[in-house]
Amino acid sequence: MRRNFPFLVASLFFLSLLSISFYYISYKRGQWEKDIRANLLEILIGKKSKLEKALSSRIYYTKGVAAYVSVNPDLSTSDFDQLAKELIKQDSIISSMSIAPNCIISAIYPYEGHEEAVGLDLLAHPARREIVEQTIKTQRTFVAGPVELVEGGIAFISYTPIFNKLPESNGSFWGMTDIVIYKDELLKEASFHTTENGFNYALKGQDGQGHAGDVFWGDEAVFAQNPVTISVDLPDGEWILGASPQTGWNSYLDQDKTLSILLIISSIIISFLFWLVIRSQQQIRTNANELKAIFNSMRNLIVEFDQDGNYIKIAPTNTDLLIKPEHELLGENVTDVLETVVAQQFSSAISQCIQTRKLIIIEYPLVINDKNFWFTGRLSYKKGGTVILSAYDITEKKQDEEKLRQSTEKLKQLNATKDKFFSIIAHDLRSPLASFQSILELLHTDYDSISNDSKKQLIKAIHESSSHLNNLLENLLEWSLSQKNELQFNLQKHNIYNLAEEALKAMQPGSIKKSISISNQISQQTFALCDQRATHTILRNLVSNALKFTKQGGKITVNSHQKQINNRTYWIISIKDSGIGIPSNKLLQLFQLDAQNSTAGTNDEKGSGLGLILCQELVEKQHGSIWIESEEGQGTTVSFSLPAFI
Repeated sequence: MRRNFPFLVASLFFLSLLSISFYYISYKRGQWEKDIRANLLEILIGKKSKLEKALSSRIYYTKGVAAYVSVNPDLSTSDFDQLAKELIKQDSIISSMSIAPNCIISAIYPYEGHEEAVGLDLLAHPARREIVEQTIKTQRTFVAGPVELVEGGIAFISYTPIFNKLPESNGSFWGMTDIVIYKDELLKEASFHTTENGFNYALKGQDGQGHAGDVFWGDEAVFAQNPVTISVDLPDGEWILGASPQTGWNSYLDQDKTLSILLIISSIIISFLFWLVIRSQQQIRTNANELKAIFNSMRNLIVEFDQDGNYIKIAPTNTDLLIKPEHELLGENVTDVLETVVAQQFSSAISQCIQTRKLIIIEYPLVINDKNFWFTGRLSYKKGGTVILSAYDITEKKQDEEKLRQSTEKLKQLNATKDKFFSIIAHDLRSPLASFQSILELLHTDYDSISNDSKKQLIKAIHESSSHLNNLLENLLEWSLSQKNELQFNLQKHNIYNLAEEALKAMQPGSIKKSISISNQISQQTFALCDQRATHTILRNLVSNALKFTKQGGKITVNSHQKQINNRTYWIISIKDSGIGIPSNKLLQLFQLDAQNSTAGTNDEKGSGLGLILCQELVEKQHGSIWIESEEGQGTTVSFSLPAFI
């Protein structure tokens, strides 16, 4: 059945063509007439368009006058003359334009030759009265005529009603404006001729009455000869444009006697060619479906390379995985297409595959259309010193592996955070609370037997422990909020000198106790874009650390200077002390959450190691950075940057 299918289809096609041919031949009359009518209709459409355009451009003059008068009802005669002159200019198709308040003509342009029209009551003329009343009723422009003019000539008259649009008038009727358009000049502009290219033309529809109106241009016989007609649209009504052959429609009805023979022969030839086409398409479709089924089942990319790494062939399997369009790759070498590392990997794999004639598997990255991809490539040896690459997209697998790695890293960080948190609660919070409990218990049980000096020492110990505990709790709270991204930053212009002064005042008890001088050498014009609370916390923690590790009678200096970093201006704030310094092997661990960085101060001051980590997070979230320079026994300088406010 499939083998005979082209013959059956071609036979049906031949019978269809033969039937159509006989059906066509059976037309004794009228066939050519349809073509002529269609062509003639196209001509009429062009003429209709020209006539409507020529007429509309003049009608819009009256609409323009009506629009102007509706908002300027007290228009003077001189103003109307100027307006009409501007609209009409040198338009030879227009005879005159006038306005008629309450339907009585008060002004006409041009005035010369039309003086008798001034004072004419449009409603007093029976023919005009009916037209004017219809125009007022419909509020639409009406084209009357053609009519004979008193001064000579035949013209159309376009009437447009005017309604007062001032707010106090409530849209009352004001009057009329009309324009007189010469008929012959209008039709001449529209390229109308009563006889043209073997056809006669005529117009009917006096006063826009369409088919019911009289013929006012051309031969009346046109409409008695089964003409091709088209309506010419007027603002209110229509004209009918008709055309028919000068020699009548019978001249188009003769047909060529040899047409039947030609049609039959043509049907045979076309059917035979159709049979050949169908048979060829059937074979092509079969082959294409087989190949399509094979290629659609393959989601990998298949490329053939020669021993030098040149692209030879590319199978149409999954060309979206090509780094460039196929036509740009063929004949190119991998070293000219791929990045150096990947190209070397390919060249090595191709050479190894050809030498060993074994399957070689490689993994390689590519950037395709600005997106990163990963592939697994399987290179197989082919006769003739070439290899076949079958590449699979493993981007999702790589992304999953990266997500797993990131999740593992994040889990480690969370575990470190959890351990640090529990360490602080278990040790750094527990120790001062236990100290409170012991001292208070001693005061409670032995208060009367304890000397006043001892009581002062005990109270002093409670004060120091409470200060340490308060600082620890503040750091712990801000650090906790930072970890949950709940710490709000309001970056505004702040004076760093003033913030440093506030932080140093809070450190005065500690500095006095250890006889340490603190100097604020920050310029009073140091303005940075920062968060006030966060910056104060940073300064407080860094000065507190400097006091902790500076010996009795030492010195702490806070200063600032500007620096350009990546084309942006920053303030560098430095806290320098003359303390004990930090061993070099501990410098890299100071900002590690999982490292035990808590070290007792020079007076055995306690700490949690959380302060520096909190400072780092607060600085970085203000688009700055923090670093430490120290030499054991020579003191420490902690510096951080903040964007300068310029």
